[in-house]
Amino acid sequence: MSQTIHHRLHVLEAADWKAGVITILESDSPYLPWRYAFGEARPGDYAMLVLGTDPVSVLTVLARIGDDGGLDTALLDTRRHRADVVDLVTLAMLLDLDDAFTTWRLDGAAAERVILALHESPVHGRPRNRWGHSSMVAARNLLAFNGYCHACGDPIDLRGDDARDNIHVHTADPLLRPDPPSPFRAPDGPGRRRPHMSLTRESATDWPALLCRFCHHGMRDGGFTSFVAFQFAQHPECPQCGGGRTQHIGYGMPNDPEEWGPWSYLGGCCLKDEKWHCTYCGHRW
Repeated sequence: MSQTIHHRLHVLEAADWKAGVITILESDSPYLPWRYAFGEARPGDYAMLVLGTDPVSVLTVLARIGDDGGLDTALLDTRRHRADVVDLVTLAMLLDLDDAFTTWRLDGAAAERVILALHESPVHGRPRNRWGHSSMVAARNLLAFNGYCHACGDPIDLRGDDARDNIHVHTADPLLRPDPPSPFRAPDGPGRRRPHMSLTRESATDWPALLCRFCHHGMRDGGFTSFVAFQFAQHPECPQCGGGRTQHIGYGMPNDPEEWGPWSYLGGCCLKDEKWHCTYCGHRW
């Protein structure tokens, strides 16, 4: 007769959400922001990571308790599973978790509901979810950090005591719902609309970004409130029309074209000598 597995889900909480995300990104970080209970834990138990954002959020990737059964050595794999965050209030409401904000461990059916909900979460770090000015959105952007400043391209070190000052999250106004399609279509017209993010790249006035301290200061001291405007200001003017909105050309097959901001231009698979593209006249040089 097979035994039913009794699920247990431990809660690890970082009130300082930025320090918490930094320790997720950098295992050698000296920060110690996580709190948890000292109750019994078994190898293989799941752990839910809660961040003190506004609203309070939960990482969509669960940690696992290691072979030693210690909560202080929980394993978190964000390389195979893209990490994001979801709102704990909404999660608790949908899953009927009365003590989501008070308990340090969920047991049985409650634990199983949360585990399944997070495993099946449709939120997977997509760029369209990174607009807005809440600290939860800022945490979502920081979780997508690839090691480099989005402005200058230099690496950002998260291993020191000053990591919080080394990286800055620039947030942007929420994206508007796209305009509804026309009810009419010409016989030779396209059968479907272009993706929302493709349209956004052409019309965006701002863009969320992760900046090193030097670019953060440069953007602030230059009076820029828009990261899109700041990026275009770093590019040369078009030698043909004098336009000041030129894009750097990238070649190859990008893994995720939606990640490309409006200051970048997809030049195709074949490498060419041209490095810049003018959005006004189309000139390349």
